[in-house]
Amino acid sequence: MNAEEILAKLKSILPEKRFRHTLGVTDTALKLARIYSADKERVFLASLLHDCAKHMTDEEMIEFLNKRNIEAAPVMKAIGGNVLHALVARYLAQEEYGIEDPEILSAIECHTLGKVGMTLTEKIVFISDYIEPGRKFEGVEVLQKLAPKNLDEAVVAAIRSTLMYLLSENRLIHPRLLETRNDFLIKKASEEKEM
Repeated sequence: MNAEEILAKLKSILPEKRFRHTLGVTDTALKLARIYSADKERVFLASLLHDCAKHMTDEEMIEFLNKRNIEAAPVMKAIGGNVLHALVARYLAQEEYGIEDPEILSAIECHTLGKVGMTLTEKIVFISDYIEPGRKFEGVEVLQKLAPKNLDEAVVAAIRSTLMYLLSENRLIHPRLLETRNDFLIKKASEEKEM
């Protein structure tokens, strides 16, 4: 499937607001890809398809995974679509959009929770989803300015913001979000020791 076909399909299945968000994420990701000399094609496809499962209900997502014998962690199922869609989108991108590149698929899958050892593409898609121009929450402007200057710090700040929000709302927290944060902090501490 070429980019035009992907865009047409996404426009036909996603709610208008979600499609606009997807375009905002893709635009933001491509700007960051230029700044950080990332692979623009990978960034483009991963950001374009990151929410390709957002038109599905939680029940449809769980059924989709069950049919493929893909096990989602109980906490992921309990949280639901806010994190579950990323796992489903990874497989939809492969099956319905013909994406085979493991890095693109991984960037789609980890765009909500991150993961240990994130690649440049994964970091860009993760933070672009968080800071695209349509996002309106306290502190987003700070992150929008930080991301082009220090990608790792922006990712850690986004995770911190998410954790603070989830705690304030007494919501479930997927442990992978904490693992991602800790991985960045451990790497930063190690780099500072080497200086």
